[in-house]
Amino acid sequence: MKYSYILHTKEKNFLIDECADIFAQKGEKTIVSDLYEFHIGCEEKGIYKIIEITVSAKEESSVYISLCGKGECKFYSFKGPCFDERIFRQSPHNVHNYQFKMQRGAIPMVAAVEGEKSEVFVSDNPSYFENATTQHLLPNENRFYLSSGDPGGAPNYPESDHFEPIYHKIGNGKTHTFRFVAFRSNAHTLKAIRREVFLMIEKVWGGGSDSLYRAACFACNYMHIRKNETGRSDKWVVAGIEYANTQYFRDSFYQTWILDEYTQDQCYRALDYEFKDAENPLIYLIWSYRIFKNGKTFNQKRADQAFETVKACMNKFTADGGYYPNCREDCSFRNWFDICCYELDDIDAYNQGLCVCALEAAKRLGYDIGDLKEKAIARYSALFNGEYIPMSEKKQFLALDITVGEVLYYMLFDELFISDEMVEKTYRKICDGASKTPYGIKIVSAPDGSYLPVEAFGLNGYVHPGFDTIETGRYANGGSYHVYEMLFHIAAYLHGVSDAEKNMTERLMIDLDYDGATHEYMHTIKGKGVKANQGWNAAIWVIWNELIQRGKATDAFFRTADAKMESIAE
Repeated sequence: MKYSYILHTKEKNFLIDECADIFAQKGEKTIVSDLYEFHIGCEEKGIYKIIEITVSAKEESSVYISLCGKGECKFYSFKGPCFDERIFRQSPHNVHNYQFKMQRGAIPMVAAVEGEKSEVFVSDNPSYFENATTQHLLPNENRFYLSSGDPGGAPNYPESDHFEPIYHKIGNGKTHTFRFVAFRSNAHTLKAIRREVFLMIEKVWGGGSDSLYRAACFACNYMHIRKNETGRSDKWVVAGIEYANTQYFRDSFYQTWILDEYTQDQCYRALDYEFKDAENPLIYLIWSYRIFKNGKTFNQKRADQAFETVKACMNKFTADGGYYPNCREDCSFRNWFDICCYELDDIDAYNQGLCVCALEAAKRLGYDIGDLKEKAIARYSALFNGEYIPMSEKKQFLALDITVGEVLYYMLFDELFISDEMVEKTYRKICDGASKTPYGIKIVSAPDGSYLPVEAFGLNGYVHPGFDTIETGRYANGGSYHVYEMLFHIAAYLHGVSDAEKNMTERLMIDLDYDGATHEYMHTIKGKGVKANQGWNAAIWVIWNELIQRGKATDAFFRTADAKMESIAE
């Protein structure tokens, strides 16, 4: 392969520099032309070369920079091998377009594979380049471009949305910098290449860990960081490549746990809007306390709003300590399980547990909670029916999200509020019965562990139309959600359940065996993993690592995960 650096302008392209052997590049150099000045720097970090190219101009210009590779190799994007001309993107540049059509790549990378070796190139996260990173692969011409901008168009993808070219303005003291990493590897399959890319991102832009599991958790979220195009903050984080350029409330709460403090703070600042429905006000108070605990300033105005909303939701009916969240008119969207409908005066265990945690967070932020927390704990405990903690008071189903608040409470306050008996009986009821499948535990199931009819997710004969296309075993209709099942096992572990860590480890293996990644959920009938590299799953690594630091767990789970990722890479 031969490589060069290219400057793209609206008028034409310029050759910046030939670098036939990019891996021999060292140090810094400056190149001056009539119109532009380029500074090229190369920093070595182990086997990785971190290359920065900065362009300046005396007059205003619109530009972007590419690494161009030429040679007879098999080209891979993060999606896999590419056989015809394609442009892969990381952002559709429309925060309102959820159903976008784009040739997408979760990580801005290109690998040139020849035999059993590869040369891999990964640009820094898209937020540094106005979310405009692209990878233009032209295998029929033995050529690719890894770019900080967008040439526009969507070759060989006729169903695509329309994409205009994107350039960066320079001149009058304003410069543009493109940064990417180059490394050589023996990886030559998609799983192996992805593994090596994850490890590189952790080594170069993360904490430098050798753990492949930690690397996968950090890397996917680092590459989910975007420039916040709403203007409410500098950056925010998307839940996954499937979610356009939009930050999701609960997802980002979990995702940011593994990111640097600046990005965490930016993502928290991005929540400066109305958030009265579902569990959002609860999570806002919990997140505000996490910010405060880490020595940062929380948003007092929005925290006030969240606290007042929580109190209002607790006073909707009998003021008995129950949390009755705001929702839509059809009684859907009252928690993460958005298309499930609950009666307005129903108490669901997920929200009720979060309410306990949020009230303690509010207390430590300086709010007067009176006896609300004691009432909330009593109301939660009253849900226990003698056999298990149900999904809700009126939906006596088995559910895995019931102990989320308990885990968060322990992580923030080093205490538990649910009794061992309730957790142990619920755990045995779920794990020893038909709720458990070869592809994970059903997120919700009937008391006997069987799949529920869709009517069970509705109310008074009404079923949200979202269920029209959701077959049994898919999504919330009996699918197995990675983050909620893992949190369920962690809660059981904290309560001394002997097989909880083993079950947690086995659940991770289900994901990794599928394709070497974790997913939003597994289809519990077809065994298909859906939405690889879902960002919020990284919180499991953070939580377990914290338990190790507190002396509450060992690293056996991590060692098993790393061994699995190493073994399946080829």
